[in-house]
This record gives sequence, C-alpha cells and structure tokens, in this order.
Amino acid sequence: MGSISIDNITKKTARKSRANIMSEQNNTSFAHAFLPGLILGLIIGAVAGAFVPDMMSANKIKVDPAHAGGPSHRDMDQMDDMIDDAAETADDAIDNMEDTAEDLVDDAEAAAEDLIDDAEENLPDSP
Repeated sequence: MGSISIDNITKKTARKSRANIMSEQNNTSFAHAFLPGLILGLIIGAVAGAFVPDMMSANKIKVDPAHAGGPSHRDMDQMDDMIDDAAETADDAIDNMEDTAEDLVDDAEAAAEDLIDDAEENLPDSP
C-alpha cells in the first residue's frame, strides 16, 4: 500500500526543484527589471522637475543683468505722465458728473414747480 519508491521521491524532488528554480528566476528577473527602471525613473523625474518648470514659465523676456535694477528715468517719466493723464481724465469725469447732476436737479425743480402751479390753477376758488 504505501511503499515509497525511489522514482516517486525523485519525481517529487524534481518538481519541487523546478518550482524553486522558476520562483527564483521570477524574483531575480523582477529585481533586474524593476530596480533599474525605478532608479532611471527617479533620475529622469528629478531632472525634469528641475528644468521643465523653468522652461514652461510665462516670463520669456531675457533681461540683461546690468539693466535689471529697476525702471529707468524714462520709464518713470512715462509712468508719471500716465498718472497725470489719468488724474486729468478723472477730474474731467467728475466735473461732467457734477454738471449732469446739477442739470438733473434743476430739471426736477422746474418739473415740481410746474406741477405745483398746475395744481394751484386747478383748485376751486371757494372752499
């Protein structure tokens, strides 16, 4: 019934050793493929993270370091002129709004006086 033969033992041992060899090959091939890929991916990611944001930035103007200190006197004069022009435009707009408001008030007073005069004319003479 239960005699153990040498053939059975060698077959079982051969199967186990084949399974172990396949398992070791899978583990080593995983390590040989994954680890270099991981390291390469980290290096490429670091390089891309260092250079891509600078290349994608919106500021594409090349600035000469000698002139990077601040606005020139000409720029400051132009800005002062723009501020003065804006102030004059704002003053003119305020004056126009004041004139328009005065005209509207005068028209409203005249309309109110006309209504009062019409009402007084239409009143009966005796109480």
